[in-house]
Amino acid sequence: MKLQLPTLIAVCLAIVLIGSIYFFVGDKQQLGIAVNLESEEFKQLRTHATDAFNAGQLQQAIELYSEALKMRPENAEIYNDLGSVYYEQGLKYAGPSWPSWEQELRDESRDEAIAELKVAINKTTSGAIIFKTRHDAVADAIEVEAKQLGGEVYRQRWENEITLTVLIGETKVYLLRARDHYMRALDLKTTHSVAYRNLGSFYMKVGRTDIALDHYEEAYKLDPRDAELEEYLNQFRK
Repeated sequence: MKLQLPTLIAVCLAIVLIGSIYFFVGDKQQLGIAVNLESEEFKQLRTHATDAFNAGQLQQAIELYSEALKMRPENAEIYNDLGSVYYEQGLKYAGPSWPSWEQELRDESRDEAIAELKVAINKTTSGAIIFKTRHDAVADAIEVEAKQLGGEVYRQRWENEITLTVLIGETKVYLLRARDHYMRALDLKTTHSVAYRNLGSFYMKVGRTDIALDHYEEAYKLDPRDAELEEYLNQFRK
């Protein structure tokens, strides 16, 4: 049977239309499935990472959170979570006590203070070394020498006393990673109250209570329902 030209054109248009519908709808359905599978994989990675962290398996948690971060490189929550693992790892390397070494320098000269610092570093593989002094020259000498020896130094004055906290070894490595991940989380999400809270805890740990309180205050502004933080701030103010 010979088809008339209008009928032939209609048949061809129908074939093209059916093919187009199949092509576009088919692709969209596959894309939707792929996204759903990826989201489910991301959720499972995060769940497994959290379980590992709660079980104290910190290295495994780091690996899992890092994989999740590859999937969601702009996810502020994952940066914060990974920062929390790094923080715990840093404390673990510091050992059972914080600080690892503490010394109040009263009448020591700069040379004697530096000698004391070197002894502390030699005897402390990883952790925090704290020195207290009332002399700026001694504090300056310790800070310069500690940085030259690879330490991370945090300095704060309270009335007439200067406190220097020196992070060394793996404790320094992991705590600084934690700090940087909290800061990255806040870069991505400026309203992330938990990241502010965690960054406050970091600065409190290294002796910078002034910076710590700023971050705690910001965390509380963003989440005034945080009763524990509210109580802590009230006690600190008193």
